Amino acid sequence: MYPHPDPSSPVGRPARWRAALRRTVSRIFDRFLDRLSTKQLVAAAGHIDALCTERARVHLLELLRADSATLHSEGLTDCPAPVTQVRFTTSNDDYNPVCWNDNAIVRHTTGATTQVDYADTPVESALRDYSSFTDPGDGARLVVNLTTGEFALR
Repeated sequence: MYPHPDPSSPVGRPARWRAALRRTVSRIFDRFLDRLSTKQLVAAAGHIDALCTERARVHLLELLRADSATLHSEGLTDCPAPVTQVRFTTSNDDYNPVCWNDNAIVRHTTGATTQVDYADTPVESALRDYSSFTDPGDGARLVVNLTTGEFALR
């Protein structure tokens, strides 16, 4: 038989213990935030927003690099050369906010370009997350350099 989880680990604890721990941490965090001035709260919010944006950027870059390596190694594009750059444009409709479109143009080392559809892939989810932090404008372009990791808005 499989061993039972260690009762001292979070996995082995009953759900009610984990819920109580979350409530306790939330109360401690709330008390800390209540002691901050408005100026300090705004600074903390800006810092948290910057951290979230950076995490979303790093995650998107990792997924694009992994996917681009697959495009090249498995010959999933018309061009067999490695991908160096991915360009996204925005999509806008009456029902959703402006966000980065999951259809992209990839540039290869040869200069050739290929269209790639990231719909229903992990890249699409990461792109939506990144959109929520960057709040792109209608008609904007996002160029991700897979070699340097640079994100450029144009």
